[in-house]
Amino acid sequence: MRTACLILTILLPGLLPAQGLIRNFGAERSGTTVLNFLKIGVGARAEGMAQAFVGVADDATALYWNPAGLGLLKGSQLSINHLEWPTDITYDYLGGVHRLTDRHSLGLAYSQLRTDPMPVTTEERPQGDGTTFYFMDQCLQLTGAMRMTNQFSCGLSLKYVREDIAEVRMDGWLMDLGTFYRTGWRDFSIAVSLSNFGGVFRPQGDYLPANSEDGRRRSWEDFSPPTVFRIGSALHVLDLKEHRVLLAGQINHPVDNLENYLFGLEYCWLGSYFARAGWKFNAGEESWTAGAGVSYKLGALGIKLDISYSDFGLLDNSRRMSSQFSWEDER
Repeated sequence: MRTACLILTILLPGLLPAQGLIRNFGAERSGTTVLNFLKIGVGARAEGMAQAFVGVADDATALYWNPAGLGLLKGSQLSINHLEWPTDITYDYLGGVHRLTDRHSLGLAYSQLRTDPMPVTTEERPQGDGTTFYFMDQCLQLTGAMRMTNQFSCGLSLKYVREDIAEVRMDGWLMDLGTFYRTGWRDFSIAVSLSNFGGVFRPQGDYLPANSEDGRRRSWEDFSPPTVFRIGSALHVLDLKEHRVLLAGQINHPVDNLENYLFGLEYCWLGSYFARAGWKFNAGEESWTAGAGVSYKLGALGIKLDISYSDFGLLDNSRRMSSQFSWEDER
């Protein structure tokens, strides 16, 4: 993991311009990437805070937001997430984290976006020809994290991703890198992550263009993954025995759009009941979010249940549900 941290420190300044992460104002590149399901945030808690979570990353969903967050977790955690996306698309995410030693943690996650079977239509049969096809995206992720000191950690994820549309398949490998630093003052943290970094993708095989005059089959074009650079921070602006308020802010630099700005709040009462709100700026139709949660313990087992609501403007709004189970050890 020290090697991963060194790679991130040395290569990050060069990777940003190469990947288009920092661009001139107005240089939008919407629709230029594939595997865009990787941009769907994980966890109702994070979404309730407008996804301003890279600087929080203190539960199993750090597998998605910032792998370095795993280095500061205690014990083992399992996170289950379900999302109803607009246009009847469902997205499910399962992630687990286990602390191997006092300094090392290992995580594994699987996510899937899918549609119901859809009829195949043609010009002659606009109502369908009796056959169906489906669309499915999948990601399998292995993550390792290391706590360098009591306040600093780093993490690395390797991801195998695959997309199936009817008989067309595309797959390949990506990685995530992250660092997390907690200052010790009001749990103030500063964190950085680089997600979905890798080479270009191309569907397997070839295809015959519609109305082809020469009858020659063509190769598919290359497409870039949805790489995004995130930098964020968080701190407790109120930290009393019964009341706590967490404030988080974040800047995202995606390769396929302008940077956007996220702000989130989480209010905790008695350590068990939560209310959340968040705001997204320069994020298209997305604007505000809200959420709630509850946590309780059954012996050594901790259970957290969260829900969130996201306003998508002209699009259908999305609702998330997630649950998390944790077992702490004494190390």
